Amino acid sequence: MTENGRLATGTPPQVDEAFVDRALDDADLNALRLALYQATRDESLLEVPLRTTPMYGGALDQTVVAEEAVPDLRARVKEFLLDKPSGFTEEKPDDAELRRMYEAFRNEELTEQDWAYRRDLAAFDDHPRLARWTGARPPIPEGFQVAVIGSGFGGIAVAVQLERLGIPYTVYERRPELGGTWSINAYPDVRVDTTNFLYQYFFEKNYPWTEYFARAGEVREYLQHVAKKYGVFEHISFDTDVREAVFDAGTGRWTLDVVTDGRARTLTANAVVSASGLFATPKRLDVPGIEEFRGEIVHTAECTGQERLDGRDVAIIGNGSTGVQMMSSVRERARSVGVFQRTPQWISPRERYGEPISPETRWLLDTMPYYWNWYCYSVATLRLGGQVLQEPDPEWQAAGGLVNEANDGYRESLTTYVKSKLGDRPDLWEKLIPRHAPMARRLIVDNNWYASLLADNVELVTESIERFTPTGIRTADGKERPYDLVFTATGFATQKYLWPTRYEGLDGETLEDRWNEPAGGGPRAYLSITVPRFPNLFIMYGPNSQNRSGSLIVWMETWARYTAEALVALIEGGHRYLSVREQVFEDYNRRLDEAMLSLIWYDPGSKDRNYYVNEFGRQQVNVPWRLEEYHELLAKFRPEDYDFA
Repeated sequence: MTENGRLATGTPPQVDEAFVDRALDDADLNALRLALYQATRDESLLEVPLRTTPMYGGALDQTVVAEEAVPDLRARVKEFLLDKPSGFTEEKPDDAELRRMYEAFRNEELTEQDWAYRRDLAAFDDHPRLARWTGARPPIPEGFQVAVIGSGFGGIAVAVQLERLGIPYTVYERRPELGGTWSINAYPDVRVDTTNFLYQYFFEKNYPWTEYFARAGEVREYLQHVAKKYGVFEHISFDTDVREAVFDAGTGRWTLDVVTDGRARTLTANAVVSASGLFATPKRLDVPGIEEFRGEIVHTAECTGQERLDGRDVAIIGNGSTGVQMMSSVRERARSVGVFQRTPQWISPRERYGEPISPETRWLLDTMPYYWNWYCYSVATLRLGGQVLQEPDPEWQAAGGLVNEANDGYRESLTTYVKSKLGDRPDLWEKLIPRHAPMARRLIVDNNWYASLLADNVELVTESIERFTPTGIRTADGKERPYDLVFTATGFATQKYLWPTRYEGLDGETLEDRWNEPAGGGPRAYLSITVPRFPNLFIMYGPNSQNRSGSLIVWMETWARYTAEALVALIEGGHRYLSVREQVFEDYNRRLDEAMLSLIWYDPGSKDRNYYVNEFGRQQVNVPWRLEEYHELLAKFRPEDYDFA
């Protein structure tokens, strides 16, 4: 660590004009334009001409500085960087100024709803999305305690809110380290598939990531850094598994049955926040003969990182995010690899995936005032327009289109990409180009997957698996292939929210029973966070919470703020517990189901093999509203939606 709490990043670079030129070559010049304006207040910078560049077949539009304006802008930024005024101090813009700059960034006019959602995306506040007491902090009731279950991004986001408010809490983590999914997953080449300039807390400024898409180990280091810096780490109880939580209406407390280091004990808490995550329970492969197989079978969520690959015959079952991400790395070491694909996926390139952040870019982020803020804003807002990809256009379809103009253009762009990566192998096109529309399922990032399929030691297998044999896998065409190591990249049981903890609310009702009722359509919650008759229980990354675009971590912070505001209302009002009103819950989910019908996730070519859609035929993972609308619903805790006792 350095003196200011930042992680050390090595020897400072030798900065000369050539170094600065290289930094500018790789920079987001539009973000630099706004940063320079903010630093100098030179109004002419707001008049710099811009142009719009279509991306992904017109699915997105990128706003960039017009070519004729680039040399002058570069010269002005370079002059500022090499001769920054002495005594320069950064200042936070007020809302009017910030909104004006936002509108100048892409020459657009923001609606009130747009502005409300975007306000915090450049992260100028010390702690965006922070819950606060309505006045002076009141006395906390004696013995008041919040139990946070899980120490991934969601659990730490909640804990930071509680720490700032001074509300007592303990984070219970069943593993020996923090990190959530970034502790669980250690398969080859595991990394984020969203750039770290989105996949980060926005209260932790300009963290020195080494890559644009960090590997799992670096993400764990980041979470540990945040937990320690913000006082959370000492509140984590590791190797502690919460098996059951039962609510007592008389005391207004939850009784928790936990096992710590193999020892059972009983604890109580006034409130419980489940941050166990959506991707916590592996989905097991169910194939005849699997118990007869004499080799190794490893679910990717149970990899240790120490699996022996060299010289082995390896099967990877699954071509979702994990199977695609790991395959190139496995192929480089294994003697042979069989890639078992059930359904073709849309697998797309992503800018800077796998690239290190250069010393020049690191220096620019650290040196140019406000550049980190505007770079984050640029990345965060680029794909907002892409939400239209999920919205079928009936008029376009009536005229012969498949989804809408943008989605069809994106499909054409992705199809061209797939064919370009497969070279002279048109025989693979039919097997690898999906029939369902892009965005109907989760989009996969290409980690050299298509190129690896062309390697001599890789075989793509599209026939269905009939059974395991003692020495390999037999497919429906009768062919048996020998393997001694099988990775099952079969994903997670996403219907098992809050699993494996058993929650019992009022009158002995369990959450699992409530969510297993066919008439209910599976897991549901109000705003994805609360469930009627389960008082003082809050869910992070709950049913229908996954955002349609942008940063998941922004929503982690938003759910955490909402939860903390609920606890503020509970404590300030002197109440024992709160529970979302049944009618509020029902009305919300009725509107949610209606909104879902107008979106792409029920695409007939995809819904039967889509983890978004549960066994009851209901899309239970994604929120149907655009980000701006969902933000409006969560912007403030509404006491009138709840019964208090």
